[in-house]
Amino acid sequence: MDKRKPTPKHVLLIDNQPVCHHGLERIFNHSNEFSFNGFASSLDDAIQPIQEPDIVALDIAVPKCRGIAAIKDLKRRFSQSAILVITSHDEILFAERCLKAGANGYLMKTAPKEAFIKAFQAIAKGHLHVSDRIRSRILDRVNQHSSEIDETPHVELLSDRELLIVHHISQSKNNQEIAHELQISRKSIESHRSRIKSKLKLDSPNELIRFAMCLRSSLG
Repeated sequence: MDKRKPTPKHVLLIDNQPVCHHGLERIFNHSNEFSFNGFASSLDDAIQPIQEPDIVALDIAVPKCRGIAAIKDLKRRFSQSAILVITSHDEILFAERCLKAGANGYLMKTAPKEAFIKAFQAIAKGHLHVSDRIRSRILDRVNQHSSEIDETPHVELLSDRELLIVHHISQSKNNQEIAHELQISRKSIESHRSRIKSKLKLDSPNELIRFAMCLRSSLG
């Protein structure tokens, strides 16, 4: 009888906050299921790992990673790797878009330890992972009988980058702060805000701020 321990799944973490790396190592410290032997603070740093990882854990808020578009970039680079998005961005706004882009799961950084273990184990087995909240929302949409289906209809008009900017606006960040967060120019933020107002038929910056705040409140 073969009593050898199973080979742990290799995990590459792309996150510019070392505390996240240390936190995951602590959670799985006594586990033989996963090996966190790769850490990159940006998408560019992740181009040449020692080997293709089994799982890529990605924070879509990492500077210069292009947000949700980074998932497609990673799929091209690591075609056999599963991708788990671990982020502080609200799951109601971003989880489904990440799954559509090719992610295998979505997890909020505020989730309890047990949720992290469950997410990694599910993805390692080839399953998708989302919270019960998101799973229920998706099923409601499929069944087409939920009063929450059209909760945020205008959001569908926005690109992934525009939605991310609305998310930052809802956190009371100004253009300079958002530009720094996304590692793009302030002028680019101003252009995005103008397009957002046009798509949503908003007449002023204050109306955009009110929309962002109301959206955040309705999803909370």
